[in-house]
Amino acid sequence: MRQADFFDIEAHQYAQALVERPPLHTAREIDAIISGLRRHGGIASVVDFGAGSGRLTIPLLRHRYSVLAVDVSDGSLDNLRRLARRLHLPSPPTARRLPRDRRYDAVVGSDILHHVDLDMYLPAIHDTLRAGGRVVFSEPGGCNPTWYIYLPLTAPWHIEKGVRRCTYFNLRRKLAAHGFGEASVSGLGLLPRPFFNWSRTLSALNDAVGNLPLVKLFAYRYIIEASARPEPAPGDRAQD
Repeated sequence: MRQADFFDIEAHQYAQALVERPPLHTAREIDAIISGLRRHGGIASVVDFGAGSGRLTIPLLRHRYSVLAVDVSDGSLDNLRRLARRLHLPSPPTARRLPRDRRYDAVVGSDILHHVDLDMYLPAIHDTLRAGGRVVFSEPGGCNPTWYIYLPLTAPWHIEKGVRRCTYFNLRRKLAAHGFGEASVSGLGLLPRPFFNWSRTLSALNDAVGNLPLVKLFAYRYIIEASARPEPAPGDRAQD
């Protein structure tokens, strides 16, 4: 089954009730992504790559960002537009592919990089950004063993097997290889983060432990940030 077909099935989409009222661990993840955007002024236009049913798009709209929602699943995008209207938010433009006719300030995503070929899509993401534009992604930590129990229970393994690529060193190496600078990969949690939704204190503690030196190599989730390097001037290319 293709990824588009899999996520066109509503039961395989991120539940809209959780989009409207995110559980604590998801709310903290979203806050980390939006904080990554806010640390760099001047960000107004954002591409939500792998937008799905709105896990990130809806919070971004609530924070008054101009959002293009990109996803291969038409069914997910239909549900996202309906939810935005029901919440009286601007209906975001949507697309099945990254845009080629406009540059954006940032590209964000959650649980999308492990579904795509990084060597194909990181250059495309870079081309979507203005010079100095930001990427902020949230991904499962590929060295955390709990994902290899959870993910095969929730989807066919061929849909989720790309999680193996989401390791600290591979993510940094791929970003550098495809034109991104100022890259950072921060750990978010060590133990499965939903286990701590009953306690804000323990949730924050678990998230902090996941970003300790060495421990972050095995973090439950990563927050990945980087900037698009400016394109060299024509004169610089000639000297090369």
